[in-house]
Amino acid sequence: MSIEIKGITKEETAYDKRITFEREGVEYSVLLHWDSYDGYDITFKNKHNSTPKWAQDLIEVDNGDENLYEILDNLTEEVSV
Repeated sequence: MSIEIKGITKEETAYDKRITFEREGVEYSVLLHWDSYDGYDITFKNKHNSTPKWAQDLIEVDNGDENLYEILDNLTEEVSV
């Protein structure tokens, strides 16, 4: 059998990132989810899976700055694991 591939396209439509980071001396673990239909979602992995106030403020940024989703996504793209 002879198969010759003439072209290929692969599209990433969703991903999850489990991220641990430190902010002001406190360590946080989150699940950052993105998909092409609904965009970003984040779940903080703590006692109640609740989002801290400082994080909610960064998620709701509306002045053109990066929001928390974009900050974590971009920082983790720069890290080689």
